[in-house]
Parts: sequence; C-alpha cells; structure tokens
Amino acid sequence: MIVHALHVLRQELDTFMNSFGLENNDEVQLGNIAQLDIPEQGPANNLRNKIVISLVNIREEKTLKNGQFSRRNDTTLRTEYFNPPVFLNLYLLITASQSSYTNALIYLSRIVSFFQEKNVFTHENTTAIVAGPDVPATELMDEFKLMLELYSPSFEEQNHIWGTLGGKQLPSVMYLARLVEVKRASTQATGGLVEEIKLNAKVKLQ
Repeated sequence: MIVHALHVLRQELDTFMNSFGLENNDEVQLGNIAQLDIPEQGPANNLRNKIVISLVNIREEKTLKNGQFSRRNDTTLRTEYFNPPVFLNLYLLITASQSSYTNALIYLSRIVSFFQEKNVFTHENTTAIVAGPDVPATELMDEFKLMLELYSPSFEEQNHIWGTLGGKQLPSVMYLARLVEVKRASTQATGGLVEEIKLNAKVKLQ
C-alpha cells in the first residue's frame, strides 16, 4: 500500500524528468538518502547523481478517523462490523544528489513544476504498477487517490531532519502526500439486521 503509492509517484516523476533528458544517467528512485555514498551498501545502492524520494515521516489523518464501521451483507443478510481504515499522510523528502549544484537546482525546479501541474494521482490517471520484487502483489491497491502538496519546514525543522539523516544538507524539497488508505478486508464480528423497531412505552395516567 505505502510502497505502491511511492512507486506510483516515483514512476510518474521519472517519466516527466526523462522527457527533458537527464544527464549522466540520472534517474528518480526510492531510497534512504541517509545511505548516500555508504560504501558497504554496494554500487546498487549508490544514491549519488540521483533524484531520491525518501519517506521521512508518517502521520494519521485524524479528520477521517471516525468512518463507517459496519455494512450490510446482502448474501448472508447479516450486519458485518469491522475496524475503519487508517488514512495516512506521508512526508516525502525529494533530494537532488547531483555533483553539479546547478543541475541539482534545475532538477528541483522541474520537480516543483511537475507537482504544480499534476498534484492528484489516481488509479485512472497513472500508469499501472506491475507486481514484482519491488512491489509485492499483496501491496497493490485496486483504487487509490494521492494528493500532493508542497510542505515547507521551518529552518529548525529542516535542521532536525538533516541532523537525523546524519548527513550534510543537499538541495531538496518536501511534499505531503495525502491520503494513503490502509485497510484489511477482515470482519471483526457479525450480527443480525435490524428489520423492525418496536416501541414499548407506558403512559401513566394522572
């Protein structure tokens, strides 16, 4: 679910960036920017000269917490009770790790322009993600809607972010991805349908 959402954004952004022709085989990929240039990670995990999407925080969307928790099953004619889905907001740090500072700034401008032009991603307006090693079939979502908005951390927050990542600050921009829905199709309990309501009121005459 989360991995599917991030791969959708990676794929869409990568297609857009490649329309300009990236230099030095630059590409958009998911990765932990804190692992930039760590030798023991191996060449396959080298994030240098890439546009890196890193998940740095997750928060629940509390305004949608009190959702529906029951439904009618027309097959069994019973009421099914379930826990409502959890809606997540993903805080994404998009870093341009190019050796050329000028190229990094150019890429940041293009990233911002892309999400300004297209900030809503659904299963209908994006290229389908195929199950594979990066996205297991169990993580694929049949339907989804992601809304991207620019997030501007304060200087203090930005310092904490890069301090936590353990590296020097690189040209980057943050986005808030709403709403990633996480749910399992499991029924917690069942009960009979309410078909008739009887009122049993006693009136006391004076």
